[in-house]
This record gives sequence, C-alpha cells and structure tokens, in this order.
Amino acid sequence: MPLVQITTNLRAVSTASLVKKVAALTSELTHKPEKGVVVLMNKHHDIWYDGSDAPLAHIRFTSLEMNVSDHVGYSSAFASLFNKEVDIPTDRVVIEFNSPPATHVGKAGTTIAEIRKNQE
Repeated sequence: MPLVQITTNLRAVSTASLVKKVAALTSELTHKPEKGVVVLMNKHHDIWYDGSDAPLAHIRFTSLEMNVSDHVGYSSAFASLFNKEVDIPTDRVVIEFNSPPATHVGKAGTTIAEIRKNQE
C-alpha cells in the first residue's frame, strides 16, 4: 500500500491529472496494484529551497519492503514526471523514502502485518 505525499508551492496549476499519473507511476515502480496506491497532493505552500521559492515538489514516498537499491530509479522517474507534467526542474524535486515494517502501517482497523497473517 504505497503512500505518496506531495507538497508543492505550485499555485495556478491543476494537479488532478498529475495525481493520477503519480498513482500509475507508483504502481508501475512498486509492482503493486494501483487500487492500493494513496496519493496526497498538498499545493499552494510557501517553500524555500536552495535560496529560492521557485517551483518545487517535496515527495514523501512510503512503501512496505522497499529495496534501497530502487531509490535512484524511483527518484529519476518522479523527477522526470514532475518536470514533464508541471515544469518543475528535476533538481527541485526532493524525495524522502520511508519503508516501515508491516506492523507500522494500519488499514481497515488493523495492521498490514495482521492482515497478512490472517491470509496465510
């Protein structure tokens, strides 16, 4: 159940199609069904980075059992997507990766670890 939280200082851009593309890309990258991908878009924030308030996206990417060796590819894919879709330069797409254990992610009133245990 990947979670992609995007915070950006974009103001005048419609992000509805971007959210859908982020969900599709996340599904493709993680090999997990898109129906389980959560994308949260926070826009219109004041963000200062590298001495500038130029367009920027901060992405908090959370997914269970993520392989650290995939981070570079994920970073490249998201930077390219944001550059192509909303003109944010690739060097202004900042990504934070989180890979919690299944015991630390809740869903349906329980945890993913318990759901998996009950499916065995």
